[in-house]
Amino acid sequence: MNRSHWLGFSCIAILCVTALLGCQQRPAVPTVVPLPTDPVIVIVVTATSQPTLMPTNTSQAAATITPIATFTPITTVTVTATARATNVAQATRAPATAALEQPTAVPTEAAPPPTNAPTNFPAPAVFSPEGIAFRDGDTLKFEFASVGQLGANQCYRFDMTLGNPTGPGGVGDYWVGLCGNQSNAGDRLLFQVKPGRFRDEPNYGTLLVSADNVIPPTPQYTMQWFVTVVQKLDEADPVHPNVQALSPASVALQNSFFR
Repeated sequence: MNRSHWLGFSCIAILCVTALLGCQQRPAVPTVVPLPTDPVIVIVVTATSQPTLMPTNTSQAAATITPIATFTPITTVTVTATARATNVAQATRAPATAALEQPTAVPTEAAPPPTNAPTNFPAPAVFSPEGIAFRDGDTLKFEFASVGQLGANQCYRFDMTLGNPTGPGGVGDYWVGLCGNQSNAGDRLLFQVKPGRFRDEPNYGTLLVSADNVIPPTPQYTMQWFVTVVQKLDEADPVHPNVQALSPASVALQNSFFR
């Protein structure tokens, strides 16, 4: 190699060494990682006016008093309940005998049929008994024909009388039964009157007791019976209720009754 070439290499080598020495003397700058920055919060303060309050008039408020209502003294009044009388028109029947006007458990005389002017039904037709001899203890079976359908308080009244066949005196009693409907007109009906021992059923026991007190002693009585359509006016006496006639009395049938 020629001298120029060595000179060139020498220069280059000197430059490289110088560069290396310079790099070693310069301190290394550390790399700083930027930290995240917090957001900046800007608070804006705006001046506002205080609300205007209505002045409180303390003196007026203290002076205002709400009056308390004055209660009227309670007066205790005693009220007496007065029952309102209701006038109920009740049909009446003209009195015929004392036994019919005020029936009692022990009749004192014969009880004829009601005497009201009938307008509702015809006189019932009677069949039996007739011409029969009965003794105390027999059941009397009265057979007759229906006059037609009856109302709820419409019934049949059966009258029976006992008399002395040879002298004066007689007693009577009656019973009310077979109330309401009783089928059609002309249908055959039956009503029974039993001896005195049947206290809870229609019986002729009180009739015989009354006969002993009124009729002169006799072993035989003349017995008659008939039937009438009536309207019950009350239920005060289930044995002898107050009634009003709705038909004429039937024909009276005659029998004999022995003690």
